[in-house]
Amino acid sequence: MGLATVRVRDPQRLLFAVFLLVLGALGLALGWKLPMGTAVRMGAGYLPKVLSGILILFGAGLSLSALAVDGPPLDRWAWRRLGIVLAALCLFGILVEHAGLFVTTAVVVLFATAAAPDRRWREAAVFALVMAGFCTLLFSVFLGLPLPALPS
Repeated sequence: MGLATVRVRDPQRLLFAVFLLVLGALGLALGWKLPMGTAVRMGAGYLPKVLSGILILFGAGLSLSALAVDGPPLDRWAWRRLGIVLAALCLFGILVEHAGLFVTTAVVVLFATAAAPDRRWREAAVFALVMAGFCTLLFSVFLGLPLPALPS
């Protein structure tokens, strides 16, 4: 008796499922020693462990559905675009303390726009200003996070 061959019908879905499984396993591994607590009195490890478990469940479900549902084949990866988006995230971490949340958000949105295949700079500028205002109001004003709103 030989092993049955398994046919992946949706490789994009399977790849995302593997990503979720790895992310969930990493979250569990890093948060393993944190105290769990209870739902009423949560410990430091409660939320990371629960969210990691949910990621693993979603990953398992997606991997099973990748075997059952037809989907598109894997395309070539846009490494340049991925690099631009990752650089934009790093830029946020570098700028936020010195330039303030408003300026940093606007700069990062405009920087990340370079990753879009159909760059529309006017729309991106409007979106950057709207997002900068929204993020500044939400995080600095309403939530009171210790982030400077404007350059110091």
